[in-house]
This record gives sequence, structure tokens and C-alpha cells, in this order.
Amino acid sequence: KNQNFLYKYWSLFFCIATLTILFSTGRLHLPKIGFSTFQWRQINLGVFLLLLPLTSVVFLDIIIVKTGMADNNLFFGAELRKLEGISNIDLLFEGFLSPIISQLFITGYVLNGLVKNNKVAIPANGVLYSTINLNFGIGFLALGTISAGLVRFTGSLMPAILFSLGCAFAKILILTTYPRLTTILVFLN
Repeated sequence: KNQNFLYKYWSLFFCIATLTILFSTGRLHLPKIGFSTFQWRQINLGVFLLLLPLTSVVFLDIIIVKTGMADNNLFFGAELRKLEGISNIDLLFEGFLSPIISQLFITGYVLNGLVKNNKVAIPANGVLYSTINLNFGIGFLALGTISAGLVRFTGSLMPAILFSLGCAFAKILILTTYPRLTTILVFLN
């Protein structure tokens, strides 16, 4: 209870331990979770999806400023919400490890390995993604659903991982650089 670090990242440690055990015992292989083929088309789609949330954050903030909405009472005090110092450990865990490991475990292992019914797999992955991360906001539900759709339609986990990385860095950008966007996007978390 007093270990905030363990409490904050318990699901990440669980996923890492489970994947490590599965890979070391030979019960799981990379092709089984969505890394069977390497195609540039999938990488290009993934890079586009990585950049989409990042550029959306910047453009949404520019729109708020240019339209004059930033002067509205709704946005007063937004700079007080700005997260001043984010540690390198938090950046590593929140920006890189958590999105990658969550996608490998939830979308790669659970979706590809356990769920064979395509009709239920995509929305079920969204619910599972929210449940494992203990965050029942629309953002996690949408991220899990979109990730499952990307895996099902491209046949690879790479676009889903890159999209998840883009969303994680967009969250960090909002918390550290563009705090007025939390007023608009608060319902996603």
C-alpha cells in the first residue's frame, strides 16, 4: 500500500512476468502473438498511427488558441494543471514499456491466443484492455478496441503497438505541455 511505484505499475509487472514465463516454457512464440511477417506497409501504417495522436494534440491546442476559446472561463487555471516534473522512470514506464507490454500481452497473447471468435474479439479486447489497466475511461476502451481491429485487419501487432505508443506520448504531452486540453479530453481518461 505504501509502495506507490508497485501500485502504479502492478499490471505491467504482471504482464511482463506472464509473458516471460510463457516464452521461457515454450508455450508462446512470436508468430502466435502477431509477429509472423514483416511488411513495410504495416510499418508505414504504424508510423502514421503513431504520429496521428501526437499531431492531433498539437493541432487541437492551436485551434483552441486561434479561435479564442483559450480566453474562455472554462480554460482559466489550465496552466495550474500542468505536471511540472515527470521523472525519467515514469517516462520510460508510461511512454515505452507500458504501451508495448500491454499490447503484447492483451492484444497479442489474449486476443490472438485465446479468443478465436472474430465477432466478439474486437469489442472484448477493449473491455479487457480497460479491465487489466483498471481504467474504465473511454480512452482505454477505444485503445483496446482499435488495437484489436488493427491486429485483425492487418495481421500484425506492430501497427497496434505503434498506435499505443503514440497515444501514450500524446498523454504525456497533454500532462506536461498542453494542460488546457485536459478540460476537453477529461472524459477519455
